[in-house]
Amino acid sequence: MLTLIQFPWSPFCITVRHILERNGIPFRLRNIPYHERASIIKATNGRGHTVPCVVDGKQAICDVTDFGQEVSRYIDRRYTLNLFPKEFEGIQLILSRYIENDLEMVEFKINDSYSIPSRPLVERVMLIRHKERKFGKGCLQEWTSHRTYLCAQFAELLTPIDNMLAESPFLISDRPMFVDYDLYGVIANYLFSGKTKLPNLKHLRRWHRAMARPSQKN
Repeated sequence: MLTLIQFPWSPFCITVRHILERNGIPFRLRNIPYHERASIIKATNGRGHTVPCVVDGKQAICDVTDFGQEVSRYIDRRYTLNLFPKEFEGIQLILSRYIENDLEMVEFKINDSYSIPSRPLVERVMLIRHKERKFGKGCLQEWTSHRTYLCAQFAELLTPIDNMLAESPFLISDRPMFVDYDLYGVIANYLFSGKTKLPNLKHLRRWHRAMARPSQKN
């Protein structure tokens, strides 16, 4: 049985977790604090340290390249899910870059402003240290004070997605591909605190309900 090592709120972990859950794939879940990576480093024999990490017997897989999606691609091959058909490689790469760059760059600030203050002391301090080294001292306070603006910006960035979904039940096909799970993970991170709501975009909301249901294969 697979083991998924994760941070519960990570959009990329949520993506992998939802692929497993929605397709009825049994797995164990191991939540780790942000600053504790020993289990991943040991499982990968030092080849990786990031989440999500999937352990399958003696194999351990992490994402090691930008937009490589190695973990999702491994699960796709292992269980023949066909989430990465060759004819959609180009459009999935373009969409995943938009999802993981433009969308995620806005929404994680909103989630962090709610979630980081609620973490245990050591994890909270390590998270703040990491964020401030990357985004500057006081960034968490800045994101907290700008939540309303950031939420409006996130809704605006989701509008082209909503327009796409007006013409198709899922992003690029009549069934979910990897980019649907990728988008689901980013939106789930935005909603993780329970203090935000899905933007009032009709087609996106319909898609989100469909993505939350089990795969019809199950």
